[in-house]
Amino acid sequence: MRQSAAPWHFVSLATRTTLGFVVIYIVEDDVSVRDAISRMFESLDLYCTAFADGESFLSHASPRVDDVVFVDLHLPGLAGSDLIEKMAALDEAPQIVAISGQPLWKIERDLPKISPTPVVRKPLKEQDLLAHV
Repeated sequence: MRQSAAPWHFVSLATRTTLGFVVIYIVEDDVSVRDAISRMFESLDLYCTAFADGESFLSHASPRVDDVVFVDLHLPGLAGSDLIEKMAALDEAPQIVAISGQPLWKIERDLPKISPTPVVRKPLKEQDLLAHV
């Protein structure tokens, strides 16, 4: 299993524009969760790329308005809620979905400053993730 913070797949903007496909981004520090989500999307022939932390995502990703970004709320370094806030402030923000295994009261505490962000609770279910793609 890959444990680096670098993306699994790097897709240049020129390639994405030419091929015209949606990218599903996963920002999750738990390698087993990150791998499981990535493999599930890839098994459905959906293109995804994964990151272990928010800083790597910000350095390597260029999400577009049609893309979907799943963000764990409790990331090392830049908190997931801060990453969501940065993306939501973009002129053409991608669809953002928070993921968390924390109790509901903690999730609500972390998200009040952010525009309405859907949340998928851990343990994750395939149908819950697919509902946002």
